[in-house]
Amino acid sequence: MATIDNITEDFINSVAPNNSAITNAKKISRTNGFTELCCSEDKTLIFGECKGSGKNPYSASVDFSGDSPVFRCSCPSRQIPCKHCLAIMFDWTAGKSFAVKEIPEDIKRKRSKLEAKNSPKEDTPEKAEKKRKTALSTAKRKLKKQLEGLDLAENFVKDILERGVSSINPTSASQYNSLAKQLGDYYLPEPQAIMYKIINSAQKLSSNPDDNEINQIISLCVKLSSTVKKSREYINSKLESGEVLPENSILYEAMGGVWKLTQLKELGLYKENAQIIQLSFTVLFDEIHKAEIDFAYWADVETGEIFKTKNIRPLRAMGYIKEENSAFGLHKIKELYRYPGNINNRIRWESAEISEPSSDIYKAVMSKAENSIGDAVKKAKNEMKNTLSANTVAVLIPFDTIEKSSADNRSVLRYQSESIKLAPDENYPDTCNVVAVLKNEFLENSAMLGELFYNPNDRKIYLCPISIINENAIIRLC
Repeated sequence: MATIDNITEDFINSVAPNNSAITNAKKISRTNGFTELCCSEDKTLIFGECKGSGKNPYSASVDFSGDSPVFRCSCPSRQIPCKHCLAIMFDWTAGKSFAVKEIPEDIKRKRSKLEAKNSPKEDTPEKAEKKRKTALSTAKRKLKKQLEGLDLAENFVKDILERGVSSINPTSASQYNSLAKQLGDYYLPEPQAIMYKIINSAQKLSSNPDDNEINQIISLCVKLSSTVKKSREYINSKLESGEVLPENSILYEAMGGVWKLTQLKELGLYKENAQIIQLSFTVLFDEIHKAEIDFAYWADVETGEIFKTKNIRPLRAMGYIKEENSAFGLHKIKELYRYPGNINNRIRWESAEISEPSSDIYKAVMSKAENSIGDAVKKAKNEMKNTLSANTVAVLIPFDTIEKSSADNRSVLRYQSESIKLAPDENYPDTCNVVAVLKNEFLENSAMLGELFYNPNDRKIYLCPISIINENAIIRLC
């Protein structure tokens, strides 16, 4: 069980809803906003009173008695944890004096209620069977509805290709947008997203004809057509077999399924006592869905697998979704859940113990890099053949040196007798420029986290640099 001794700056940053809350919390701590600071004898709770805007102080507490920390405060903020809970944790890390006191009665009552709520309740066989039948019936109805939506998506592709991708005008684009929006009623987020990308690219093409854009649209049409075909086969096989509940397939989420942690656990998609470390963090903007995505790559210290986390924050709901941030500590996680997929799986966890990584951790990550550049490229090619996969594959590649090519002045990563050119991709447009100005000490005998991608213009695979890992640190390039 975690205790208040697990509170570190990294931990506070990892649970803070956004950077603004951290700034406000530090100000409260710096100006000694708390008039009373207390902790429990068993080190599971810190609590205190903080001056507020009203005449009565706010009561804030951070409780580690359960599987994950609980933040409580009497202030009116809707953010969890609020700035007062963050501030009392900053007071703890600052080494301020906390008086050892009895746990307040109201917190004892809240603990009891939470424990009762989280206690597993045994269903009678009759109730369990009723739930199972209801779930099956709901899943069947949804799958049949999705089949109808796939017909719409298929007709969309046919219409685009029959008309010609360069013939789309503002009127037809508006009609296509209405059709794509309609697809949202059929629980098909992935086909819908591809449709929006096609329409968006076609609109750009009508105002500025470009061969690369035409190739991009055709590639997206092929991807949508393949997605429709695979999805239809997947649905029909499930309806025929009667096994309509979630299974270990990336199609489930692509077709609107939302994974619960209990479902991932039932499928064995979790790991106990995992240790992971963040290799990169960036914020991407999804133009199609009007959302910011807090995106990070992580390495499993034991296996070297490269995972990702995605925190999607639609612009219309930015104030209500926790903003993720860079994390520099070693995360020890009791249960690490992974979503279906072959490589760069998305991961999720409920709580973590965060500590300062040692040199041994960096060495362990480096030792799990690919055996060769050729192995990394082969792995990426196999993944990119799947039309449902991303256009890039994140890999960790060892290198002896990074040098400038005399032919085109591009940076080249070399390992033993192999080499690969570095180039920017749409998510990391500036990292090659950062590599170009790094000191030589960072450009030799290390490992690079990068995204391998295929450039259809010259039909070559490039590596987009993201981070460099050596025996002492992780050098983030963005």
